[in-house]
Amino acid sequence: MPRAKGRHPKVIGDLSIYPIGEGTSLGDYVRAAFRAMQGVRGIRLAPSAMSTVMEADDLGTLLVAVKRAHAALLRMGSRRIALQLRVDHRLDKAATIEYKVGRIKGKI
Repeated sequence: MPRAKGRHPKVIGDLSIYPIGEGTSLGDYVRAAFRAMQGVRGIRLAPSAMSTVMEADDLGTLLVAVKRAHAALLRMGSRRIALQLRVDHRLDKAATIEYKVGRIKGKI
């Protein structure tokens, strides 16, 4: 499959992670997960109201961030954790978070 010319393709992911059974206010858990992901070298994070969008050069880096977020919730004593991960790995063009958001805003 041809690779994007001139720029390195990015892997973009969307992660929602939270404990189950820890009440209705989960902000402390979400912040802990986000902080843990910030420590991953080579990842860009964009928090939103319902999830965190991640961007990296490879899938492995995204998965390291997911593992660190999961470990952070375990350290806080979570006994059950739910997560949803979506990944967009394009090899035909170098799309970034800003590029994808800009394409949406430009079409509205």
